[in-house]
Amino acid sequence: MQLAEELLLLLTDDETGRMSVPERVLDLAVAGGALSELGAIEQVRVVEEHEHVVGSLGEPIQAGRLAIDDEVTHDADPVLDGALETFRGMQGRKLTNVLPIMGRALYPALHRDLEAKGVLRREAPARQSMIPRTTWVAVDSTHEDSVRQHLADVLLHDAEPDDRARHLIGLLHAIGALTVAMPELEADRERALQTALEVRALTDVHGPCGRVLAAIDELV
Repeated sequence: MQLAEELLLLLTDDETGRMSVPERVLDLAVAGGALSELGAIEQVRVVEEHEHVVGSLGEPIQAGRLAIDDEVTHDADPVLDGALETFRGMQGRKLTNVLPIMGRALYPALHRDLEAKGVLRREAPARQSMIPRTTWVAVDSTHEDSVRQHLADVLLHDAEPDDRARHLIGLLHAIGALTVAMPELEADRERALQTALEVRALTDVHGPCGRVLAAIDELV
């Protein structure tokens, strides 16, 4: 399961199927997850000084911004494929402009994939509802529960974070939704937030994942 999918699950109420954070914040979370995933496998990288890389409109991409490395590939995946297609048309733009658009574009692929895996179930809005809203209710929370347990072990019990936990904690911290996603952390909130800062500091601020976090900081 991709980071974007795990973030969507963590930030969706299992019973009501509704977002636990404003849509704008969820946009940043899922887009940040997808770009971080692509950055972790180095399919998206930071353009270096004095390097000539051409963007989607034929213009040179400025140093410090992200670009696609077409020599790196990943196994076919609807979420990463969708993120890469969206980003390909926006290479060279500031991440603060890319992330909100990418997040909104990813929802259909995220929900389709999670529904196909039997993780979520789509519920159509009630006809009498004043504001019709489709919800996505949890069907199988096994994977989400295991992710939650590992994150809690890292944040409260000094467990060593794996790479996925590091990215998830960094992104949840950046959008200010760590305890929203995991209310169980409220019992020792101060410790959890301090550990989250320490885990986030493990991410290279000059790499693609670090650039994503910095852009989210600027937007939130």
